Amino acid sequence: MSTAQTDQIFTEELYRITPVSTTVILTKAWHELKHEEKEQLQKISDALKLRISPRLSMDAFSVVHQPQLDINLLATQPKEVIYFGTSVKGLNYYELIEANHVKMVLSESLADLILNDQSRQKLWKALQQLFMP
Repeated sequence: MSTAQTDQIFTEELYRITPVSTTVILTKAWHELKHEEKEQLQKISDALKLRISPRLSMDAFSVVHQPQLDINLLATQPKEVIYFGTSVKGLNYYELIEANHVKMVLSESLADLILNDQSRQKLWKALQQLFMP
């Protein structure tokens, strides 16, 4: 090898990538959500960001689609899960649940949540419990 080939300088920049700690699980695929459902999720995220912590924005959430809730299928284990979908046998909506070091709050679907003010209030109380230290 000639000197010209070996005398190259490589510049690198190192970045710290913070793992996503909150996963939002939807039983509907993102592309199937109506505009109103996406808007409802954004409102929830905005409220969390403004009232609880700036880290709780939509950009900081991992949003995944699962036809049925199964934490074991997630690529990485989150600290918190917010689930929107059909009821899960043995688990109640709007209660803080902890299993395998994961805190979860389950809610009815976004479409149903839009129509139910009482459910939105219950969800807000449960989310405060989920994210308050």
